[in-house]
Amino acid sequence: MKKVDIKGKIGGVLNPGEKYTEGFKLISKYRSAIMGFAALWILFFHEWCVISTKPVPNHLETRFVRFGYGGVDIFFLLSGIGLTYAIQKSNLITFYYRRLKRLILPFLTIAFIRMHLESWTMDGLIDDITGRGFYKISIYCFLWFIPAIVTFYIFFPIYWKIFKVVGPYICTVSALIIWLLWTLSVKDTLRGDLFGFTNRIPVFLIGIFIGYLTQTRGALKFRRRAYLPIALGFWLGLRFLELTNFWNYFLLVPTSNCCIPTLLVAVTLPFLMAKALNELECHKGFCVIGHILTGVLKWFGGFSLELYCLQEWFANTVLPDMREKGWSDLKVNLVLFSMIIVISFVGSVVFKYFWRLIELPFRKYVFTGPRKVRKPAFEAKAEDVVITDNGAQMLSDTADRIEAAVERLEKAAEKISKTAK
Repeated sequence: MKKVDIKGKIGGVLNPGEKYTEGFKLISKYRSAIMGFAALWILFFHEWCVISTKPVPNHLETRFVRFGYGGVDIFFLLSGIGLTYAIQKSNLITFYYRRLKRLILPFLTIAFIRMHLESWTMDGLIDDITGRGFYKISIYCFLWFIPAIVTFYIFFPIYWKIFKVVGPYICTVSALIIWLLWTLSVKDTLRGDLFGFTNRIPVFLIGIFIGYLTQTRGALKFRRRAYLPIALGFWLGLRFLELTNFWNYFLLVPTSNCCIPTLLVAVTLPFLMAKALNELECHKGFCVIGHILTGVLKWFGGFSLELYCLQEWFANTVLPDMREKGWSDLKVNLVLFSMIIVISFVGSVVFKYFWRLIELPFRKYVFTGPRKVRKPAFEAKAEDVVITDNGAQMLSDTADRIEAAVERLEKAAEKISKTAK
C-alpha cells in the first residue's frame, strides 16, 4: 500500500497554489470541481425545499433552486470537452467500453431496484434501460440523462472524424446552423418533451470545440478584461432563465428555458468558477478556503452520476414519511441530502471495486488500451544540438586544456618512475 503523505497534504492546503492565467487550462484543472458543483446544483433543483422567508434571501434561493437544471447543460459541456481527450487515448472499442462502464452499474442498479419495488413489467424495464421509452414515449420515463449522453457517445467518433477533416471552426458553425434549421423545421411536429434533449445538442457541440481549443490553445492567456464578456454572457443567461421560467418568454425554439439561457450559463460559468477557485487557492489569506472548497467539490464530482441516479427515486420514497412526522423543511433538507450523499458515495466505492475485481484477470490484455511509454524528461538527438561560434570556441579551448593537463600528468608519472628507480 502507498503511504499517505499527511504532511505534504497539509502543506498543500496551507500554502498558496500556482496561479494560472491560461483560461482553457483552468477549465481542465478544475473540471472535476465544476462537475461537483453541477451535480449539487441538480440535487438542489430536484430535492431542496426553499426555507428563506425574507424577500431578498427567498428571491435568491428560489432562483438558485429553480435554475438548477442548468447543471445538466454543464455536464453536457464537460462531457464534450472530456471526449476530445478520451478519443485520442485508446481505440474505439476501449473508448466505448470506458464510457459505458461508468454509466451502466448505477443506471441498472436503480432500474432493478425500482422494478422489484414498483412491480415493473419486463417490457417496461426493457423500454427504460434500452432507451426505447426515451424516444417512443417520453424522455422523462427513466433517468433521461443516461440515454441522452449515450446517444452523444454513439455519434461522437463519427462527428470527431468530420471535425478533424473539415476543420473545427467550419464544422462547429455548420453543425449549429444545421441544428437550428432542423429545430425550426420540426418545432410544430416533434414531440414536445424531446426538445428537452435536442436543445442540449448545441452545448455538447460547443464543449467539443472548447476541448479542441484546450488542447491546441491551452497556453492562451486570459487577461482580467477577458472575463468581462464572459461575465456579461453569464448575466444574460441568468436574465433569460428568469424570463423563460417566471415570465414564459419564448426564445427562438420550443422549451426555450433549456436552450439559449442554459447554453449561456453552461459555457460561461465554468470559466468564471475556475478563475475564482484558482484566485482563492493562490491568495495567501484565502488559500486554505480555496483548497478546501476545491477539494470538496472534486469529491462530489467523483460520484456525480450516482447522485443523479439515486436522488429523485430515493426522495420520492422517503419524503412522505418525513412529512407525516411533521419535520420542518430545514430538517427534511439536511436529512434527505445527507442520506442521498452518503448512499451515493458508498455506491460509487462499491461500483469502483466491482469493476477492479472484474477487470483484474484481463487487465493486461483487454481493458487497458494502448500503454503509454514514458519518455525521459530530456532526450538529446544529434539533429537537436546546435553549436554557435562562441560555443565551438569554448569547446576547443576546453579540449586544449584537457590535453595540456594530460601531458602534465604523464610527465609527473615519468618523474615518479625515475625517482623510484
